[in-house]
Amino acid sequence: MVEDQAASVSEAITTVMGGSKPVHRFLRGQPKSIGVVLVMMGIGLFMFAIPMNVQSDAPISADQFTPFWLGILFFICGLLYILSERNPSKKMITASLALSIISVIGVLSALVEFSRAIAGIYHTHWVDTYDNYTEEEEMYAEQHYLPMKNMEIVFFCHSLIGGVLLVVMTFFARAALPYLIL
Repeated sequence: MVEDQAASVSEAITTVMGGSKPVHRFLRGQPKSIGVVLVMMGIGLFMFAIPMNVQSDAPISADQFTPFWLGILFFICGLLYILSERNPSKKMITASLALSIISVIGVLSALVEFSRAIAGIYHTHWVDTYDNYTEEEEMYAEQHYLPMKNMEIVFFCHSLIGGVLLVVMTFFARAALPYLIL
């Protein structure tokens, strides 16, 4: 009888807080909170990209519409996470997992694009045209290129943080679907 009590105590310690069902594994990741963060990040990326869509000599990421489609991906992923906490089902979690994987691939592509844009702005400003500038043109170039470079850095950090959140939620969604073969 003492052995039965010891077995039940060790069993109680190994159970997952909030339940041991696969759906509870996904809910441990707080998908609603992460979803709200991703929705806000998606709106921010999209809104900040609107003034970046200007005519410029430097290659910027808004030329390829990278902040726009990445913002839309973040927004949709966030909505799926919010909805999956309200109504957790296998279909909803599977859709969240699939879109998270697609979004992580998009984030990797966007990071390359933002890095290319930062390097392109630096190259255009300092290497190509800096030697031929007058003082007035130099001041104009700094007022033009510096904010663009700073926004590209913000986009890079935004997508890096969003990518980390997506990877974390991908692991939680994968844990919730134990019989899914990837």
